[in-house]
Amino acid sequence: MKIDDLKLAATRAKVDIDDEINAFIQKLDHATNDPDNFISMTELEEEWRVLSNKTHKIYSDMVSQSLSAIDTRELNSAKKDNSSKKE
Repeated sequence: MKIDDLKLAATRAKVDIDDEINAFIQKLDHATNDPDNFISMTELEEEWRVLSNKTHKIYSDMVSQSLSAIDTRELNSAKKDNSSKKE
């Protein structure tokens, strides 16, 4: 069951990221069709920022879903052990 949940989270993320990349490519293609209205570097950087933010959220959601699918007691215990050594 756990591996199925992990794979499902990864599959969803892959599809969502692929969709975001395709949308970015479409916007870029459209924004470079007309030489008189060519995309500016500022606009390109903004589109890149939007893509980065969206994909970052997708990765975050995937990790969150993955953590929900696993038993995190050992992870929490290891974190506590590491934290106490630093103090």
